[in-house]
Amino acid sequence: MDIQDCVANKDVEVAILQKKIQSAKSPEEESRLKQELQDVMTTKEVIRDSVRHIVEKSADSPEQAERVLNSKSGDCMSRMYRDVVEYYKAKCFNWHEPKYQSAIHHMYLFANLCEEKIPVERIKSAIDEVSVGLKKDPVSSEGH
Repeated sequence: MDIQDCVANKDVEVAILQKKIQSAKSPEEESRLKQELQDVMTTKEVIRDSVRHIVEKSADSPEQAERVLNSKSGDCMSRMYRDVVEYYKAKCFNWHEPKYQSAIHHMYLFANLCEEKIPVERIKSAIDEVSVGLKKDPVSSEGH
């Protein structure tokens, strides 16, 4: 295995699709795979943006939001954290569905919010606000 074959877990799906595009046997197959890759990238972006918006709406200040967005959390396995991530999974993206698996990579931001002692109800309210916007988006309206 070459060093270039090593891919971060969260990027495996993209890397596989890129390899499939390179080895496509027909223009139709290449086009289909490129569309599939675009769909994956769009979904990842929508998920990332949803979590970022929730953080911004939950934080007391822009500075606190930046701190939450730019720090790695400790081990926050509190009931508060579990409540928030389960609520996000139910309202926004269920990461048990293959299409939305990348959502799990952003859950540390909810741990950061918990560590900042932001009230659960405020975080859930932000999740509610963001989820309304997602329902209008074709990426998430396919059933999450």
